[in-house]
Amino acid sequence: MDATGRRRTVPLLASIVTASAVAVAACGGGGAPAVGAPPASRQTATERAATQRWLAKTNQIYTRNEFSLTNQVTTGEARSAYLAQENQTRSDPGPAGRKPLRLTSVSITVPCHHGAAATFVVYGDTNVFTLGQSLQPEALVFQRVGRVWKLAAIVNQSSGSGHPAWPTLCRAGAGTTAPAVLAPAGYVAALARTLNRAATGVTETAAAAAPFAVNSFFTGPDSVTAQSATQIRQDRAGGATLAEQFAPTADPTLALPLAGGRGYWLVGVLTQTGRYSSAAGTRKDTWPDGATIGPERPAIVHHGTNTYITTYTATDPLRSAGGRVALDGFFGWPLTAVAS
Repeated sequence: MDATGRRRTVPLLASIVTASAVAVAACGGGGAPAVGAPPASRQTATERAATQRWLAKTNQIYTRNEFSLTNQVTTGEARSAYLAQENQTRSDPGPAGRKPLRLTSVSITVPCHHGAAATFVVYGDTNVFTLGQSLQPEALVFQRVGRVWKLAAIVNQSSGSGHPAWPTLCRAGAGTTAPAVLAPAGYVAALARTLNRAATGVTETAAAAAPFAVNSFFTGPDSVTAQSATQIRQDRAGGATLAEQFAPTADPTLALPLAGGRGYWLVGVLTQTGRYSSAAGTRKDTWPDGATIGPERPAIVHHGTNTYITTYTATDPLRSAGGRVALDGFFGWPLTAVAS
């Protein structure tokens, strides 16, 4: 389950994530901490066991196609990704020959909290979400649902944002209660508005992007803005048009306190929908920009809708400190591709 770019998710994976008994052992420890991981919390035996449980159950899903276990180990964005993959594997020849993936260099942080802990973050190097293509640094956010810890969100490490490390979270006490620049409840709605503007390919300005900082997510060759402009240009040259839209999901935004009372690390979930239209139609398996057309399609496709679920993280400074909210991480997964 991985995205090849910040803006669009390319469905590289044919199956859900995998893990075996070997991978579970790898999760138990050993090796250097994950690259860029913040300081780990002490006494994380419970969280490590929950991570191993998730990995083992996910292995059962993968090696046996036992998607009935999905609700036992996932919630929120992660659950949506698992369910989408279940639909995509209906025509899969089966799990035979699938090779185990790894989760290594595990570091676990339990963020500051009021009352009992409800969230922990696993930082590690894993090929779980690339189906063995490469080891990548990921942050896995687990939430407690009742008495069970479940994977809720996956975040790709920031690249090109000026800091290679993950934000350092508060690990002791209850964390700050001071107001931040952007209240968690308004994060995904504000982000959707900014991303919708960026998806048109217009040049981003500080005023238009507020309260977000114009960092590498909004400017530069790999930004949402630049990728959108390129994609729109390719589609027009190929006789197609594309309109994209971001929208908040029902998943609650997580606000994890940063170390030193500097604000919060926000984790929010959106849907990203791309709607294609081609008067002449296309007989290819992809649109002019390379986006995949749904597997069940007529010989000539005139319309298409691709839907993804995406997670965007941001560091949100305290209002008293000034500054702007800076996007620093992303994850995306294809949900549906429909053609007509």
